[in-house]
Amino acid sequence: MLAWVKAHRRTSIAGGVVLGVLLAYMLVGGALAARVIAGRATERLGRPVTIGSGHGGFGAIVLNDVVVAGAPGQPPLVTVKEVRIPLGVVFGMRGPVSVDGLRVAAVNGGPADNVSAIADRLRGRKSGKADGAGNKTEGAEGGGSSSSVPDVVITNGALEARDHDKHVAVKVASFDAELRPGTKLAVRLRGIHGVLALGDEGQGPSFAADEVDVQTPLAGLRPTGVPALRVTAGRASPLPTLSLTGITGVIAPPPAGVPGPADGLIIDLRGSYGGAKESLWTAKGRADLDKGMGKLSLRAEQFSLGRIRDVLPPSVLTPENTTLDAALDLSWVGDAVKFGGELAVVGLSLQHEALSTEPVENVSVGLSLAGTAYPAARRVELERLEGKVRDITARLSGSLALPTGTFKFANGKKLDVIPQIALAFTVPKMPCAKLLTSIPPALVPHLQGFELKGTFTADVGAKIDFADLDALALTGKVGIDGCKVVKAPPEVLALDGKQPGKPSLVVNVEVPRKFGAEAPRKAAASGTIEPDVMSVVIGPDNPDFVPYDEISPYLVGSIMTTEDNGFFKHRGWVSSQFASALRKNLQRGGFRLGASSITMQMTKNVLLTREKTLSRKLQELFLVWYIEQNLSKERILELYFNAIEFGPRIYGIGAATRHYFGKRPSELTPLEAAFFSSILPSPKRRYVQYCHGAPAAQWDKYIHRIFNKAHERGRVTDDEYAAYATQTLTFDRKEATFTEKQCLEWVKGMSPPKTEPEAPPDMDEENGEGEGAFTGKRLRKLYTSAARRTAPAPDGAGQTPAVSKTPAVGKTAAPKKPGAKPVATRAQ
Repeated sequence: MLAWVKAHRRTSIAGGVVLGVLLAYMLVGGALAARVIAGRATERLGRPVTIGSGHGGFGAIVLNDVVVAGAPGQPPLVTVKEVRIPLGVVFGMRGPVSVDGLRVAAVNGGPADNVSAIADRLRGRKSGKADGAGNKTEGAEGGGSSSSVPDVVITNGALEARDHDKHVAVKVASFDAELRPGTKLAVRLRGIHGVLALGDEGQGPSFAADEVDVQTPLAGLRPTGVPALRVTAGRASPLPTLSLTGITGVIAPPPAGVPGPADGLIIDLRGSYGGAKESLWTAKGRADLDKGMGKLSLRAEQFSLGRIRDVLPPSVLTPENTTLDAALDLSWVGDAVKFGGELAVVGLSLQHEALSTEPVENVSVGLSLAGTAYPAARRVELERLEGKVRDITARLSGSLALPTGTFKFANGKKLDVIPQIALAFTVPKMPCAKLLTSIPPALVPHLQGFELKGTFTADVGAKIDFADLDALALTGKVGIDGCKVVKAPPEVLALDGKQPGKPSLVVNVEVPRKFGAEAPRKAAASGTIEPDVMSVVIGPDNPDFVPYDEISPYLVGSIMTTEDNGFFKHRGWVSSQFASALRKNLQRGGFRLGASSITMQMTKNVLLTREKTLSRKLQELFLVWYIEQNLSKERILELYFNAIEFGPRIYGIGAATRHYFGKRPSELTPLEAAFFSSILPSPKRRYVQYCHGAPAAQWDKYIHRIFNKAHERGRVTDDEYAAYATQTLTFDRKEATFTEKQCLEWVKGMSPPKTEPEAPPDMDEENGEGEGAFTGKRLRKLYTSAARRTAPAPDGAGQTPAVSKTPAVGKTAAPKKPGAKPVATRAQ
């Protein structure tokens, strides 16, 4: 070997030089290339670009761990596991350049924005600069030169992108792509999921697909024509209750030989609902992206819901007996998308806890709608949404806008939009008799037996702007007064107490078991404790029944102060209270407050149940209308006070005043009356006050706030106010069969999982006169077993002083004759 080298000295030297160059290239060339590429990329993007390592190989330069920095303090915008650059690319050949393990996390807008600055920088470079003659320099055309860009192949990529301003988020689990400048761009996406987030918790319309193939021709780097899109196993949920699944089909340019325009896109998709395997709907149409226009027809030809039984909620009963037929047509030009369609559901049977306690069976519903959506403006103009059930036709129209911004609820949640709602609801004039018979009987069981005549109509409106909830307005009228009752069922007629042989009403209620009573358990495996059932007799058959004239006027005035200030002035409900309750619920971020009048509460307690269902509310509204026309205000109050709950197993004011104070209802003082107002509407949980023997300090303040408010409204005279303003209450314990600790444990077990009573509510929540609420820390004190404050009352405390029992309209007591009975005008 050595001899050969000596004999071929020149050849050996040349070979050594070549080998040395190759070794230097492999050791230094890759690192040098990495530094050069990172520097140029940093300068071009305006964002730090780092490359972990680079080395030269036979035929290619390999770069590892490429990172493009994100926004300050945020994760990287781009990371790449490996980039392989063929040596031919360095000398102007096509390549291809191979990119493996690309990860992109892009955010547009908001504090984490990591793409806007780069996009602006690249657009500035792309526009080029004019030379002295006004000619643009190279790159000014904007289409890109295909000769300067190599082919690129991407494998094992992943993408997360979020547009903060448009509230759109997209995640792609993996993708492969092929870029051939001047020829095509082809991308295969797998595991796609996206959402249009309308709130701070990411809720909103969503879309997903197992696989999407996209291919578009290129002129240089500029797409030409229209892309072809093929979807496999797509899913979309435009509404929380509407899930389109199994979406398969193509969106592509029309193939050669197909009649019609040669440009634009043909849309041909099909799919199902809720994960069902059968194809039950189609979407067909055309779109011209250059002109920004198109048409799409969606059809769900009549089919039995039994075909998608496996994906239906359990609330849908006997789906095989229900058929559905739907059509929706869309057309768009620019940013305006017109929509119109119809839906027919025949033989629907439902059972849901929010609907009614009994199943609603064999209902047929027809819907039609028309309107225009403006996606860019985030606004929908609803020309008509019309529904029909039997003989009832109802129409909804108006607008909904979702301008960007932030609305914060009092409960801490927020919306990233500020809704603006303007709606009108109408029911065209129709016979009252048909109105009643068109409602499924299971929804209105307590209205069976009513017969009506006359005509009904409704025309109401709502305007709600979350930017100014104080301006919320509910307008219009429900024309129930056009109806007349020809016949009423016996249980409703019995409310007047004058029906032959029926002087009293009997209401069965579920109550806690008596203190100390052994609780039998259901045979079911759940082992839940059976509630006790108690029959409450409302009328002279009950020795604790109290006629209206024997109820303290202080109690009437106090209950009106907290429950229904305008009871003697309205006819069962006040529209302004509905608006006020809606406004407060929207501000709080949850529906907690209602607009329940005394008549509504009486109706719920005497004729209906306490279930929170649409069925109960529909019946309650009708029955309140009937009762207000046929019973006096005094009779309504008489029924109310003898029916409502004042504590565990304590129904009616007669039993309540004896239990708490050892008195008859006519003997109550103004302060004792205020106590009864304070324990509504949660008398069981607020029974802890009785457990202690006297109201806790914080509750005593609440009782006095009610007492003060009654005085402000003229329901307590100045003399009466002065007599009781500094007094405190002590409960009569003759009926107590437990210690304080036992009593508290009994109360805790009545309404789990709430183990503490409510804090004293502010007057704003109770009757629109807010004075601030108490904190949870103060609430916990109510369960301590420490001795409660029972400060000695002033002389005569707990007894009615010799002052007028009739709350005055003004600030002084009106004179009355000894023994005169109170009348309705006493409580204003």
